[in-house]
Amino acid sequence: MATCPTVPSDRDLSVVIPTRNRAERLARCLDALKRQTLPPQRFEVLVVDNGSDEAALDAARQSVKPLTCRKKVLVEPRPGPAAARNRGIEQARGERVLFIGDDILAAPDLLAQHLDGAARHGDRAILGFTDWAPYLRVTPFMRYLAPERGPQFRYGTIENPLDCGYQFFYTSNISLARRWFDLERFDEAFPYACFEDADLGYRLQKRGLNIVFFPVAVAYHDHPIRFRDFLARIRQMGESNVIFTSKYPELRADPNIVPSEGHRAKVEQRMRRLRTAAIERLVFTADRFGIPLPERMYRRVLEDHFVRAYFAALDRGQE
Repeated sequence: MATCPTVPSDRDLSVVIPTRNRAERLARCLDALKRQTLPPQRFEVLVVDNGSDEAALDAARQSVKPLTCRKKVLVEPRPGPAAARNRGIEQARGERVLFIGDDILAAPDLLAQHLDGAARHGDRAILGFTDWAPYLRVTPFMRYLAPERGPQFRYGTIENPLDCGYQFFYTSNISLARRWFDLERFDEAFPYACFEDADLGYRLQKRGLNIVFFPVAVAYHDHPIRFRDFLARIRQMGESNVIFTSKYPELRADPNIVPSEGHRAKVEQRMRRLRTAAIERLVFTADRFGIPLPERMYRRVLEDHFVRAYFAALDRGQE
């Protein structure tokens, strides 16, 4: 494992933001970082462009200019957020690295709260709380997705806030000491923004890292999500889970992580597929008009898409 380059740690915090062709959201993300209560000499911002077109890349360079902290736009041609974050880690000069997304809006005290959490909890990772941006129209489906118990953010399921577990290595809002990256980096075999963070969290957990939930470190998700769009993401999660579980045989017996062959057979039953397709059409229509439905309907459709994508990817890998 390559170590971080021996650059001086002349900042308390390095903020790493991968981005790709989302210039408007990135501009809002950076605008929020301009208003931090933490003095600008104590942090830096590293935007890592991951394959944007020229217009978006130029917009990113323009958007960072008003920041008064140290800032840099890096270009990482290797695809995927794992490669982008690794590039940011390589260039980071802070004692700690904070990961956020280009669609994340930092509360004014977010950076200060991460440093306060680190002062309170030592060498642990600090997991902040990510809620929907307050100006968004939060649909019933979005409310199901996050932030309490849904498939996107599940803060309500944290059993021990002082040791959340690797599943909560959420790169929307988490910081840890840079020294941990001398031990492990993001695995660039993950092509999507799915499981690459849990994968790193699991390896770091085995190295001794604990994650502390520090909910006063607040950020906001500036990204309305429609049901039909999330279906593509849930299929990516199924594919990525094959990569994740192939690395860790000890996790394969957990039915919460790996679908069983019995589950595969169930979702492929003709009558179930017909019923699921009907529920999917109903959820799609309800989401368009903001009509709430029972959570079991959302779960049924997403679960079936996940399981089918998982086994399709598994079968391809065994050919």
